[in-house]
Amino acid sequence: MKWPFKILAIIAAVALLPLQYILLARVYNSLEKNLYVTVDECFRNAVEEESMMRFYSLSDSTASFFPSSNVLIDIGETLEKKGSSVNLDTLRSIFAANLSAKELQTLSFKIVQTVNDTNVFRTADDFLTDPDKEKSTFSSLSTHIVPTSSDLTKGVAAIITNPYSAILPSLKMLIIFSFLIALFVIFCLWKMIRTLNKVTFINNLRKDHTYAMIHDMKTPLSSIMIIAEDFKDNPDINSDPDTVEQLKILDDECRHLNSICEKVINVAKVDNKRLKFVYEQIDLEQFFDGVASRLQALYPTPSKEVEFSADLSQEKWLIADRLYLTEIIDNLVDNSIKYSSRKVKIAVRSVKKGKYTELRVKDDGTGFSRDASKRLFKKFERGENTVGISGHGIGLNYVYQLMKFFGGYVTIDSQEGLFTEVILGFPSRRQYEIAE
Repeated sequence: MKWPFKILAIIAAVALLPLQYILLARVYNSLEKNLYVTVDECFRNAVEEESMMRFYSLSDSTASFFPSSNVLIDIGETLEKKGSSVNLDTLRSIFAANLSAKELQTLSFKIVQTVNDTNVFRTADDFLTDPDKEKSTFSSLSTHIVPTSSDLTKGVAAIITNPYSAILPSLKMLIIFSFLIALFVIFCLWKMIRTLNKVTFINNLRKDHTYAMIHDMKTPLSSIMIIAEDFKDNPDINSDPDTVEQLKILDDECRHLNSICEKVINVAKVDNKRLKFVYEQIDLEQFFDGVASRLQALYPTPSKEVEFSADLSQEKWLIADRLYLTEIIDNLVDNSIKYSSRKVKIAVRSVKKGKYTELRVKDDGTGFSRDASKRLFKKFERGENTVGISGHGIGLNYVYQLMKFFGGYVTIDSQEGLFTEVILGFPSRRQYEIAE
């Protein structure tokens, strides 16, 4: 497996932790806001109850008291006239009872008296919209200030010193679930990386084994071809027409098997990046004259009529590796002949296209559908009309891989029953070392 994928997998695993932290933080903030509303209400009710207790303890207070819309201010004025101040012990007891009624008895708190800035708190409603009191932290939570004097200069507030004791129990299952998900994802990534490493190892082992096996097969195959050549040169054997025909079949099949071995070895070289290019400036006219000569030697009989032509008027030179360029063209020509009827026309032309020199190889063979053309460059993929025709689906993939190594491109255009055209794009302007 390539290192970038491993790095991405590690980043994904690491990124899971801050994402879960963000989720937990948002849930915590939501629960904290709900807790704040509940605690603030309990404290305000506690202040009202404590004020009412002191108010009703005064013998003559109820006779002349008619509460207005703001009970605390009205009661506070009356209590101020009587010289009664807030009893913090009573307020603590009432506030603790209110918290217990809301099942918040685990909260620890302290009550503080405040001196208020009248420039900020002009009316009693200003105490309900104090933005600073809503900015709580994990370690403490402060309620709104409740005014205890008619001029609003004095007040009380409650500070919860351990708000997390009421919030964390609600988060317990979410924390456990998030932790288990994180462990599961990390485990899956670890197993996936291990599996991919094993697959990569087995794949590389298979490639190396295939390369070594085919390479070893070539030695006995070459010996068989040499012996067959010796038999062909023997006049005693050549006198028998049947033997000559059998020797020809043996020679053809050996060459065919040797060609398959060469393809498999070359594909293994591509997969293992063992290719070494020697770039040179190639005379295309001379190069394709050689292609035409090979075709004439391979198909001298009318069993397969091959008409080959090359139009190189637009571009007569190409910088490439001669050996691998030959293999590319031979693969394409071989496909043109293989997937055609008794007679086939193969036309090659060079085209200058921007920074690339294109070689376009076109034939009038059986062709294939456009859907098939999208996958033919994949290894072991073949067209639908290849039943009964020998092949393994590695030729076009080999061409595709070589063109990638050249820094070029390859595309294919075909219409079933009419033609197939393969376009090879070679970089025109690159600083290659020209072979001498």
